[in-house]
Amino acid sequence: MIRYFLYNLFTTAAAPLLFLYLLASRKNRRLVQRFCPNISPFRTSPIWIHACSVGEISVAKGLIQELRASAGNIPVLLSVSTISGYEFALSLSLDATLALAPFDFFFSVKPFIKKTNPCLLVIVETELWPNLIRESARYSVPVLVVNGRISPRKFPAYMRYKRLMPPIDRYLMAVLTQNEVYADRFKDIGITADKVSVTGNMKNDAVVTEISRDKCERLCKENGFSRNDIILTFGSTRPGDEVLAAHCWENLKEEYPALRLVIAPRHLQRLDEALYPFKGNQVTKRSDVVAGRQNWHARVFFLDTIGELTGFYAISSIAVIGGSFFPGVEGHNPLEPAALGIPVIFGPYMGNFPDAAQMLLDKGGALRVQDEQELIETLHLLIRNPLTCERIGRKGRKAVLDSCGAIKRNADIILNSIREER
Repeated sequence: MIRYFLYNLFTTAAAPLLFLYLLASRKNRRLVQRFCPNISPFRTSPIWIHACSVGEISVAKGLIQELRASAGNIPVLLSVSTISGYEFALSLSLDATLALAPFDFFFSVKPFIKKTNPCLLVIVETELWPNLIRESARYSVPVLVVNGRISPRKFPAYMRYKRLMPPIDRYLMAVLTQNEVYADRFKDIGITADKVSVTGNMKNDAVVTEISRDKCERLCKENGFSRNDIILTFGSTRPGDEVLAAHCWENLKEEYPALRLVIAPRHLQRLDEALYPFKGNQVTKRSDVVAGRQNWHARVFFLDTIGELTGFYAISSIAVIGGSFFPGVEGHNPLEPAALGIPVIFGPYMGNFPDAAQMLLDKGGALRVQDEQELIETLHLLIRNPLTCERIGRKGRKAVLDSCGAIKRNADIILNSIREER
C-alpha cells in the first residue's frame, strides 16, 4: 500500500506539468483528452482491450475479430495510448468502440472504469500500469495480459525497479505469454508462476498472409513500379538504418538498373533525418504520389504514410528488417514480409522477436547477416538468383502459416474467464 501511495503522490504531482506540456505541444495536444477520455456508457459490459500503439493494435485486431465471431453479443472496447495508434485503429474500421486510454492517474482511471463498466480487461503485451490494473481489480474487473512480452531492452529496468514499483501480481488473473523466455521474465519480476502460461505469439496470426493481385498491381501502377522492377524494401527503419541502406544502394544501383529502393521509416517525425543519406539521389515520397507530385525518374522511394507497409512488402522482391543492425532497438517483426512469401534479411539484433527470427532461420525462410558488408554480399546473391529468392520466400510463408493458432487459444481463455465470472 505504501508503494501505491508514493506512486500516486508522484504521478499526481507530475500531472500538471504533463498537462501544460501537452497543451503547449501542437503534435501531442490531443493527448490532453487522456486526463478524462470522452466515452459514452455501455448498455452491456464490454470486453475492454488495451493496446498501446500500432504494433499492439495489429495484434488486437485479430483478437477482436475472433471475439466478435465467437461472442457477438458482447461489445468490445479498444483503448489506445498514442495519436498514431488511434488513427491506425480508426483506419481499420474494427467492430469495437475506440477510445484514448486514461493516463495512469487514479483520478483518470477510476471514472473511466465506472463509466464503461467492463466485464474484463485484456492488456496486450506489456502495458503494466499499476493504477489501471489495481483499480480494475478493485471494481471486480478481472485483468488478463495476452501476448505477454518483456523485451530484452526493458527487462533490466523492470528488474532494477521492481522493488520500487507498486506490486501488481495480486490483481492479475493470468498472464498469457508468447514464449517460455517471456514467461520466465514475468516470473522474475514477481508474477506468480501458476498465473503465467505460454499460449503462443498472436502476431503470427495477426500478420496479413494475402494481398490481392489487384491491390498489388494498383500499388505498382500508381507508384511508378513496373513488373520487371526489383523492389528492395527496408522496412521500419531506425537511426543508422538509412545510412546502411544508402551504402547498399550505392553498391547496387549501377549494376542493377531495374532495382528500386523503398525506405519505410518506423517513425515519420524522423523523415528529414532518414532522407539525408540520400541527398544527391532523386527521391519520391508516397505523400508525393498521393498529392500527384511524383518524380517518375526517381529510383529511391520513401514510404511516409501510416499503415501501408504491408502492401509495399507484398510488391517487394526482398525485405530487410529495420532496427536489427545496431544495438538498442532489437528488430521488428520479420513475419510480416515472410507471411507474404517475401525473402527476409535481418541483422544480428532481433531480441524483440527471437522466436520469430529463429523459426524463419530454422525453416530456411530468412537470412541473418552480421554487418554491412555481409548484407551487400547477400543482396547481390539474391538479386542474381531469383529462384533462391522464391525458395526462401516460399519456405518463410509456410513457416508462418504453420505457426498460427494463438489468437484462437487466447480468445477461448478470455471467453471462458467471462463465463466463470458470470
